[in-house]
Amino acid sequence: METGLNPVKLGIIASTDTHTATPGAVAEEDWRGAVSVEQTPEERLQPGLLTSGIDGNPGGLAGVWAVENSRDAIFEAMERREVFGTSGPRIRPRFFGGWDYSANLCDQPDLLERAYAGGVPMGGDLTGAGAGATPTLLAFAARDPADDAGLLQQLQLIKGWVDKGGAGHTRVIPIAGSPGNGASVDPATGEQSGDGHDSLCTVYRDEEFDPGLHAYYYLRVVENPSLRWSWHDCQRLAPENRPAVCSDGSYPETIQEMAWTSPIWYRPE
Repeated sequence: METGLNPVKLGIIASTDTHTATPGAVAEEDWRGAVSVEQTPEERLQPGLLTSGIDGNPGGLAGVWAVENSRDAIFEAMERREVFGTSGPRIRPRFFGGWDYSANLCDQPDLLERAYAGGVPMGGDLTGAGAGATPTLLAFAARDPADDAGLLQQLQLIKGWVDKGGAGHTRVIPIAGSPGNGASVDPATGEQSGDGHDSLCTVYRDEEFDPGLHAYYYLRVVENPSLRWSWHDCQRLAPENRPAVCSDGSYPETIQEMAWTSPIWYRPE
């Protein structure tokens, strides 16, 4: 039976999944493992059960944009899918879609008020396309406020659409910042270098929009490179006690933390 509903129209969250009663323990430099047999660097750096041990990671965080810090407001935000996920850092992304956001919206002191008034937030449906209308997307992100948190590298818009033949397509569009900013981290010392951003904001207009096709958009935020948890554990061991994974290149020494917003959907009327 056809209902006309999209069964995968879901908001995005990210969370930890451990058996150590440490929800939200997502710091790469202080990872204690996902299960009870990963309490030491030696144990964590070995192959584990499923995606634990050297194949595991500290997990992520779920974020909710609620009107207040109350149970009802949080559940209402989840129901409308105004939620996001991160790979661990407390990156704070905002994402809105409308038809006529001004190009200088990022410079306005009442940015959020204008964004809500002129469109829909992450998790919403973009409707009411007039003749010749073009989706205009407001993308913003602020870095994790902790002093030792990484800087932001870029904002990426992910666009998906279904063509007239029913085939799905996806495109990654860098819209702010730069992937070639020279940012790096030295595995020998752990020192980070290169440019980055405390926050990024832009208004993007989809000039290739086809009002006759189903589409969705979401925002991906990318941090500068940082050190993976396994690098920190390797440094805690004397060189002669380090397992092969510390030096044979089988696992990356660096990662790039990210955040993702719920999509905004467009459906032809």
